[in-house]
Amino acid sequence: MRVIIVTSLAAIALSACSSDRTIRAEFNQSLEQYNESIRWQDLDKAGLFSSPSISEKFKARAEIAKKARITDYRILDVKYDEKAQKAVATVIFDYYMLTSATVKKVTDTQKWVYAGEGAAKSWKLLSLPPEFP
Repeated sequence: MRVIIVTSLAAIALSACSSDRTIRAEFNQSLEQYNESIRWQDLDKAGLFSSPSISEKFKARAEIAKKARITDYRILDVKYDEKAQKAVATVIFDYYMLTSATVKKVTDTQKWVYAGEGAAKSWKLLSLPPEFP
């Protein structure tokens, strides 16, 4: 009887770990796809990652961001909270404005949450695209 209980508990623990790894892998993929979309100014695709609660503000900020040309980005840090299914990523974008040849940098703090219902759960961005002053 003990063997069955121990085996059952081990199976449950392993499936939970597997689920957490899958969610983490989904986050890494979403983070990369979002930042690539910003990098290549595919702002409509980037907008698909935004939470519905910020969708309109996201579109307005993305429209302003079209004036910047992004040359590169680097993901500096990621703080991932497994229990809360939230993450914060710090990303630096190198860019220049169309009216200037000076390359500048902007730091973007991206707040993410794993949200939705059932199979429709996905990583959503709770923060707006960076401002490019």
